Amino acid sequence: MGHQLLLCSSIPHKKYAQTVSTLEALTGLQKPQDIATYTIITKPHNVFKPKVEAGKVNQIEQYYMKCTTTWDDKASASLDMASPVITGQSEVKVERLFTGEKKKQWTFHIADIPNAGKNAVSAQNFYESTMVHYHTRGTKPITSSEKKPESQQENADEIGASDSIAQEGKADNDDDLMVVDDPAAESQPTVEKESPVSAANAAELKDSFLQFLEDLGYDVINQYWVKGIRFFHGDIVIEIFKVFIRDDSDTSRSENDTRIPLKLLDETNTFQIKTYITYPKGTNVDTITKGSKDLTHLKGTLNNLFELEVPDRMFLDSRVSRTI
Repeated sequence: MGHQLLLCSSIPHKKYAQTVSTLEALTGLQKPQDIATYTIITKPHNVFKPKVEAGKVNQIEQYYMKCTTTWDDKASASLDMASPVITGQSEVKVERLFTGEKKKQWTFHIADIPNAGKNAVSAQNFYESTMVHYHTRGTKPITSSEKKPESQQENADEIGASDSIAQEGKADNDDDLMVVDDPAAESQPTVEKESPVSAANAAELKDSFLQFLEDLGYDVINQYWVKGIRFFHGDIVIEIFKVFIRDDSDTSRSENDTRIPLKLLDETNTFQIKTYITYPKGTNVDTITKGSKDLTHLKGTLNNLFELEVPDRMFLDSRVSRTI
């Protein structure tokens, strides 16, 4: 478990160059660290429904889980954050997640709702775990009674979480190959021989990471891409970034173009800013108090550049709503 102190802000695109120059002078970093991530949002299969009884308070909670990995294709490398992304003119198209490298590091993140009260900074507990995964694919014959409509069948044959989400989330269960933490798998991937099936029985394919999430008990419900830069000022991390989502309204791509078109979540080209300090479990109160003062001091230092604020805690509430 970790503990994070957080302040947030935003700036218009026209102030990006000034902000970067100021932070370079403040932190002493002439080349900030690049941020390029892809995140899948998942939800538990079965939402817990507590039994309502007088005088009984149920403390069991379920949370959405974020699964984050690197975004390292050509689109990420060529995207210039100093230039605005203009809707209808800029083409940002990413490769499908599981068509490139088979080895990926996934970080699983579950966060509690931030502490209540009038605090100088937002304080939130979270749990994280990182897994090295070797992406493989499996096959399963589909019987005539199980065969899906043509539109859904084409969707199931696509690779990656994107088209699964486009068909309203969860894909059908199927057998798959999954190798975790096996270095030999990258050089010699395991191949499952397909059993002969008739022309009426197609083969349904799915990446093993999606199958892993299903086995873990989670459905994929959304996704987004993040591109930006990161500064370090003592223990404080300062991130400036934009969020991209899938653009399903783009009809300009050719049939041979399998890439996914993206658009800005905020089409005004506004940059989001996060300043935070992360502490491991068991950190003493004095250290956390000092971190709060450091963030408050940074807020005063950058007050003429942008105003750091405590985000609304309800916007950071990742608990799954329960239907009684």
